[in-house]
Amino acid sequence: MGDRWRGGHWLRGRRGDALLYGGSAVLAIGLAATTGYQAHRVWGLIAAAGYTAGAGASLVVPERWRAWLAGAVFALTGLLPLVVLLVRRANGVPWSAQPEVLVVERSAHLLLDHGTPYADLGGLSRPASFEDYTPYLPGMSVFGLPRALLGGDSLAGALTDARVVFALSAAALLLVGLAMLRLASPPARAIQLVAALPATTLALATGGDDLPVIALLLLALACCHARRPGAAGLAGGAALAMKLTAAPVLVVIGLALLATTGRRACLLFAAVALALAAAVVLPVALVAPGQLVEHVLRYPAGLTEVESPAASPLPGHLIAQLGPAGRVVALALLAMAVLAIIGWLARRPPRNAAQAADRAAVALLVAMLLLPATRFGYLVYPLALAGAAVALRAAHPRPRAGRPAAG
Repeated sequence: MGDRWRGGHWLRGRRGDALLYGGSAVLAIGLAATTGYQAHRVWGLIAAAGYTAGAGASLVVPERWRAWLAGAVFALTGLLPLVVLLVRRANGVPWSAQPEVLVVERSAHLLLDHGTPYADLGGLSRPASFEDYTPYLPGMSVFGLPRALLGGDSLAGALTDARVVFALSAAALLLVGLAMLRLASPPARAIQLVAALPATTLALATGGDDLPVIALLLLALACCHARRPGAAGLAGGAALAMKLTAAPVLVVIGLALLATTGRRACLLFAAVALALAAAVVLPVALVAPGQLVEHVLRYPAGLTEVESPAASPLPGHLIAQLGPAGRVVALALLAMAVLAIIGWLARRPPRNAAQAADRAAVALLVAMLLLPATRFGYLVYPLALAGAAVALRAAHPRPRAGRPAAG
């Protein structure tokens, strides 16, 4: 059955696969039984069967098939429920997509009609709700343009659903990144962490707005590994033009480029990333600066009358629920964690792309555990970054004359 199965670490090889898939099945069943979102229940019921099958199959498939099995589990737990929910939405079922899908599609309509993806909340004839807010930077509206331009009233129109655009864009970006790593086959554990675990498959089926941002960040890491700072800047800038979540990851990538390629490469990366993000954001900011601040900064920070529904029983949220003092404590803990991470990065900066992915994963995991308003779904970022680190370590180092290898 292979050395890993017989005597390796208990999380290695097929034994680890069985534990991951079995634990994912338990999570899917638990979500289906407790959630108030019908779309989540549909995903949970389908995914639980897929993960259970994956756990059983991992006990019998040969070691060399582990990556293929991870792909099959992804198809059963992510793609299959996505197709089911797309068909239901095409048939007029209102709960077949999470609110962020509708928000992104609406933002594209607003961008085409008014030059800004942000609704004028003061002009509403009713009290504003959380669904009226667009807490993304303008680049995210691109994924709603197919539906805004082509419509989505028929079954064929399901292909313009923002989730389809999210998924196809993320898949294309990941394939480009894999090509840059020159891996004959990505490691099974990398596929699991990036694509096959519940954080990703649930997002794919019901929402998905984080997937292209993550794919762009992973592409930027692959460019860092290949020592192509300009290309890394383009990928990173595109991610930053969609979500501010990308910013801390880009800082870590910049540190890795500084260590592996030099100050000039780091400055090129930063300049390209900031220029691209500014080129996307500034035109919208000039049209309606107040609306951008209201939607992107004030609303996620909890400074508006409408509160974000983002809430999961993670430490930061639980502490913040204890009242004003609890919120202060939560923010203080978050600030202390940020300072500790900055000190860690200053003392032990990443020396290659794999270390950058590891450190970014840890930083985002700590931040998401301590944020007062967060969701379990945000864990897709540290999990995907951890998977990228596995793939980057498996990639052959690409030495450059006069410098040590980055691997």
